[in-house]
Order: sequence, then C-alpha cells, then structure tokens
Amino acid sequence: MERVILHCDLNSFYASVEELYHPEVKGKPVVVGGSEDERHGIVLARNQIAKKYNIVTAETIWQAKKKCPELIILKPNHKRYEKFSLRVREIFLRYTDLVEPFGLDEAWLDVTNSKYFGTGTEIADKIREQIKSELGITASVGVSFNKVFAKLGSDLRKPDYTTVITKDNYKEIVWPLKATDMIFVGKSSYEQVKI
Repeated sequence: MERVILHCDLNSFYASVEELYHPEVKGKPVVVGGSEDERHGIVLARNQIAKKYNIVTAETIWQAKKKCPELIILKPNHKRYEKFSLRVREIFLRYTDLVEPFGLDEAWLDVTNSKYFGTGTEIADKIREQIKSELGITASVGVSFNKVFAKLGSDLRKPDYTTVITKDNYKEIVWPLKATDMIFVGKSSYEQVKI
C-alpha cells in the first residue's frame, strides 16, 4: 500500500496570529520581532505584504525598516502561538494519530489509513478549511508518498494551497527545482555535493 503523507505549514504563523489580535494592522506590512530600538532585534515572522518588500526572517529589524520604512513591528507572544499550535494539532488528530510536529507551525501527518475521511488531497483541503474557519489563519499543505516531497509541496504554493506530488508527476515538479529547495539541503550541503 502506498503511503499518503501530508505536510501542513501554517502561513506566516506568528504574524497571522498577531493580525487576529491587532486588526488595525490588516492590509499593512507587519513583522513579529525584537525591539526596533535594539540593533540586534531580528525578524521572527513576516506577513505576506512584508514579504513583497523582500523582508526575510532572521534579518535585523533595522535592515527590514530600510526596505520598508512603514513596516509595523509587533512583539512576539509565544504563549499565544503555543495555544494556536495545540488547537491546530487537535484538528490534525481528527484524521490521524500519526502526527509528527516540526516546530510550532509545521507537522507531518500519515493519513495512509485514514481513507474513511477521503483521499489525501481531500483530507488536506478539509484541514486547511477547518484551520481557516475555526482559527482564522491559513495553512499550505503538501500531499505526497514521502515526507520530503510532502514538505516540498507545502513550500511550493502559498498561502492557503494544497499541492500534490505523486509518483506520476514528481519528475516534472521536482527536477526543475534547485537542490536547495529540498528540506535539509542548505548552502553548505549544496556546496559539498556540487559538481
């Protein structure tokens, strides 16, 4: 039996949660991060609008402000993110008990034996819809026959999208990508194996 693996990634998680508590920033470029006054404060998360300014996670707040002077910086609230993460996990557990968290905002789900709820794609779409309607945030989900391709699928189309990578289509989807698009292939790994 072919495995059916989902990878669920909550879109701009910290920033999306903060937008629920700060409706006045809706439609504006927002990051969650350290103090603007401290030169070492960094961006922990950014919303979709801030991404359009090429703001990236782990860059300093002052660098991000240079790219986007009207950027809004919100302080992180980790207890709030933990609460949302647990509520998302409760949604996952409606479909399978084979859930492997990967940080607060990502998880793999093995739904191979969850056919009662539909196909992998149908389950992914149901999960996305439930996260959106119950929690007010969005998720991207990759569906595949292994964890690596499921993770890649959730990364390929955002926000709020299901991407399916099968044994029939993986070559046309994966082969054109850079090796660094794959999980755990960072710059130094890529340099070691580059020919």
